[in-house]
Amino acid sequence: MEECELCGRGMEIVHIISLEGAELRVCAKCSEGKRVVYKENPFQKEQKTEGRRQDAKEEKELVVDYGARIREAREKLKIPVKVLAEMINEKEHFLSRVESQKTTPPDVLVRKLERTLNIKLKEEE
Repeated sequence: MEECELCGRGMEIVHIISLEGAELRVCAKCSEGKRVVYKENPFQKEQKTEGRRQDAKEEKELVVDYGARIREAREKLKIPVKVLAEMINEKEHFLSRVESQKTTPPDVLVRKLERTLNIKLKEEE
């Protein structure tokens, strides 16, 4: 289950809001009174694409040690978390939570990290 980028609470329905020019993935409570750009229910999304995903046979899952891989690649490049967060346009606090494996990164963030750090975070089952 994905966690809210503002309060850290788990959320079933993701609200993407625009806050001071940044897009954040937040829970319903944190989205109240904010401009909601998009609203997605990951469980519905999974159900809709289930048949197509089985046919593709290239199902990739997040590696178990994703936090360590991110930290090692970042340290190898001698980049602090703050700089990496700025490079990929993410919050430093959220990136720290992902690196310490307190939060599972969304697919968008996984792709950004893979490109920026030149690492693989998803592998076939």
